[in-house]
Amino acid sequence: MIQTNNFTYAASGQSYQGVVAYDDSIKGKRPVVLVSHTWVGQSDFEADKAAELAKQGYLAFAIDVYGKGKRAKNATEAETLMNELLTDRQELLDRILLALDKIKEHDLANTEKVGIIGFCFGGKCALDLARSGSDIKGAVCFHGIFDPPDLDHEGDIKAKILVLHGWEDPLAFPKDIVSLGYELTERNAVWEMDVFGHTGHAFTNPNANAPDDDMMYNPLASDRSWQRMSHFFEEVFSD
Repeated sequence: MIQTNNFTYAASGQSYQGVVAYDDSIKGKRPVVLVSHTWVGQSDFEADKAAELAKQGYLAFAIDVYGKGKRAKNATEAETLMNELLTDRQELLDRILLALDKIKEHDLANTEKVGIIGFCFGGKCALDLARSGSDIKGAVCFHGIFDPPDLDHEGDIKAKILVLHGWEDPLAFPKDIVSLGYELTERNAVWEMDVFGHTGHAFTNPNANAPDDDMMYNPLASDRSWQRMSHFFEEVFSD
């Protein structure tokens, strides 16, 4: 049976609350996959993705980078919460690394096999963790935002990277896809991208319904991207 539990952790006087999911019929430790949230903050969307990952045999952790109770009720609040961290990408990275360190303490965590996925703003978080040189196995970015942080990251990227993106995404244009490819190549990352035609932003979100803004749920792209992610983690965790 899939178990989902709130997971509260803290550092520097700030509390965070995510959701942990796992299959209790599986015995022993298992690979870990972090799920990084959209600009709204940790929500049922990410918790549901964690539960789906738990069905695949992972210890899944829907992380919280905003802080316990900090969840946006509308786009204005979401933009405010997100921008507080986008102006300090080191602080954002520190919060992702905190979540990573905390879930590694879980009794079921195989600390040698860890990956991360993220959606929209969370896709940026997944890429930033990989860019940091963190010794994780893989990072998957769903309809993410690609601008690199202004941080002194050097050396090879250790994580394998999978980018799943819509060609018509207004938050990361085709030129940005190419720029990301050059960036990852320069740092010797093992990377690949699946780009879906006639697909905009937020294509995995059934509640996305703003076609005039190129933000629309696309069930075909959503299903194919999840299947691609599933095969990706089967591969990277088999090493």
